[in-house]
Amino acid sequence: MKYLTSLSKRYFYIHGLLFIASILLASIIIMQSLNIGQLIDGVLHQNIPYQLLGIILAILIGRSVLHFFIKWLGVVLSSKIKHQLRRSLINDKQSAADTLNLSTEGIEGIDSFYADYLPQVYRSAIIPLVIIIFLLFFHRNAAFIMMITAPFVPLFYIIIGINTAKKATDQMTALNQFSSYFLDAIRGIVTIKLFNNEERVKQDIAEKSEGFREKTMIILKTAFLSTLMIEFITMLSIGIIALEIGLGLIVFKTISFYTAIVVLMLAPEFYNALKDLGAAFHTGKQAEGYAELLEEQDTERIQYAYTDRDSIRMDTQLNYSNFSMQIHDELPIRHAVIFGPSGAGKSTFAKMLSGIENHGHGQIELPAYLENNLIYMSQQPFVMNDTLRHNVTMFNAISEEALYSAAKQVDMLERIEALPHGFDTVLGSGGEQLSGGETHRLMLMRALLNPAAMIIFDEPTAMLDAQTAEIVRATLKELSKQSVLYTIAHQRATIQSADYLIYIEGGKVSHGTRADFSHQEFYQAVMQNV
Repeated sequence: MKYLTSLSKRYFYIHGLLFIASILLASIIIMQSLNIGQLIDGVLHQNIPYQLLGIILAILIGRSVLHFFIKWLGVVLSSKIKHQLRRSLINDKQSAADTLNLSTEGIEGIDSFYADYLPQVYRSAIIPLVIIIFLLFFHRNAAFIMMITAPFVPLFYIIIGINTAKKATDQMTALNQFSSYFLDAIRGIVTIKLFNNEERVKQDIAEKSEGFREKTMIILKTAFLSTLMIEFITMLSIGIIALEIGLGLIVFKTISFYTAIVVLMLAPEFYNALKDLGAAFHTGKQAEGYAELLEEQDTERIQYAYTDRDSIRMDTQLNYSNFSMQIHDELPIRHAVIFGPSGAGKSTFAKMLSGIENHGHGQIELPAYLENNLIYMSQQPFVMNDTLRHNVTMFNAISEEALYSAAKQVDMLERIEALPHGFDTVLGSGGEQLSGGETHRLMLMRALLNPAAMIIFDEPTAMLDAQTAEIVRATLKELSKQSVLYTIAHQRATIQSADYLIYIEGGKVSHGTRADFSHQEFYQAVMQNV
């Protein structure tokens, strides 16, 4: 719970208000018991103090107001932290499925920690302490019994709660895996149908859904079991105090009826505070399971700085379970081709440079004119479920003349004019579907209509037919007149035509002209065999 607690430290004033309100609440509970005890004792002696009725009513109203105020403080704290976490998640460039789950299920999963658990911690820490201090002077035997039996309540819940946190993490992980698989299935529904794999995918979705349901039911089962056990422990403890009071009042006659009533009223208040903490601790540990996944997103980030230097300076390190990349170098701002063996880290390098992949250590210094002026074109261009116009203009104001010119340049004009509504035809789900080559041409139109100072292309001609590949190469040549291009490539022709090369292997980067690589083993293999 350290991570969740650390998020609330900046709102120290709310913690202060929770502390003060809890002390006031504990004082009111003792005043309530004293006054009700005095009233019952007066009834027994046929001397009813009617003025206490108004005082008791005022105490009950004050207690309700304080309960509401403490609860409200928890809700306010939760709202502020959830807003802070959502902004952080949206600013991070994670996958759509992870971002959606963490910003909804994940963040809502920690709501109970701040709205319920944290306020209850203050109540359960302060109310029992104040009651014991009072009883040490009022009836110390009951205070000693409470001090002996009290630790069993939180101890039992700690054991249950630790197990619950692990189960909650498993539950959230199962949900992430299920939603990611479902989203991938929706995206690849055409491919799934082409290969006649619908039944297998349906079965996988059903199995993952059932797995998530089972993990949720395990958490609920644990919650019900822990509640039953804690009620038993509380009932047994109050029974011991009642037995001691009964012996002192009837057998040994060492305490008065007034003292007995006050103690018997304070005992449930004492154990209820601990019991409520136990229930809240279960909720808090469940929230901790969600917090572990959120904390993973809150890892160290690569810092991006913008300077007057006309080069890219990288001092970064990325570590994965089976791959690491360390770059301590300075790259020139000029057209370059990025090459290297498969799995060497070329795409990771491009995503890191463009800010898409920023989980790591260190800093990247870019020229000031590249701030918000560097774009990354992936191997699989994303098509929004929107009009073709918005897909290529990215909602910027682009003239019809520029649209037609760009479409003609990438040989898409005839295809677009054949669509039901031309540039205003909706693409994606429920709309028109495009082939892989057409999607790549759409990507090129985006680059032409929204030029950036620097563009990184990730294998732009991979898996394309000869005609589309030629259109891509011609468009890149046109783009190179106004933008600096970094192009990831495997083809010999592309590498051979480059004036400058960036070689990546095993997470290490080297760069230079073709002459600098003339004796490099991989470069020679590409020139001879590809």
